[in-house]
Amino acid sequence: MKKTENRVALEKAITFKMTGKMEGFASLSTSPLCNAHCIERMKSDVAVCKHCFSARMQKRYANLREKLERNTELLTKTELKPEDIPFLNMAFFRFESFGDLNNTLQVKNYFLIAEQNKHCTMALWTKNPWIIADAIEEYGIEKPDNLIIILSSVLLNVSLDADQVAQKYPFVDKVFTVYDKEHAENVNINCGARCCATCQRCYHKADGIEYVNELLK
Repeated sequence: MKKTENRVALEKAITFKMTGKMEGFASLSTSPLCNAHCIERMKSDVAVCKHCFSARMQKRYANLREKLERNTELLTKTELKPEDIPFLNMAFFRFESFGDLNNTLQVKNYFLIAEQNKHCTMALWTKNPWIIADAIEEYGIEKPDNLIIILSSVLLNVSLDADQVAQKYPFVDKVFTVYDKEHAENVNINCGARCCATCQRCYHKADGIEYVNELLK
């Protein structure tokens, strides 16, 4: 069967050779420089987004910036069909290692990709959970069982309350917070940080919401 145009575009959008702590993983991401929420948060002195590594990398590497811009266009403006989704021959996969959710169509596309690859455990990081809630209501969709949603705290050194998150956003599986060295002394820094492949804390569901804490690099 001939590949659809969108399938070819999606295959090109996936990054199969991640580096750093994501080495060995594949990822599908959009650009924070194309996301109004991200741009606004980067201006805040108290938001972790002020330290955005993705923005720094895109300013340094034009090819990365152009790819993430194309990804944003594809995932936020094109409604993917089942025939557009490639088979991902891997155990783990990450959504948004560079950017964040822009709109409800992006959520619907991510849900479809997960549904079409039920053998693969997928994780989505976001600071915009209301977009997921809106997508579930708008499209009448449910979060796939193999998708783990991790809610990242916008504020540096300030964790979200897990119970409150669970009540408002029951689809969230884990809460993620970044701490600097000054505020991490009495915090359980349980993120492997250097290697997601050996840590895998974010890729396994626990009973209720699990706190995951990372040290600012």
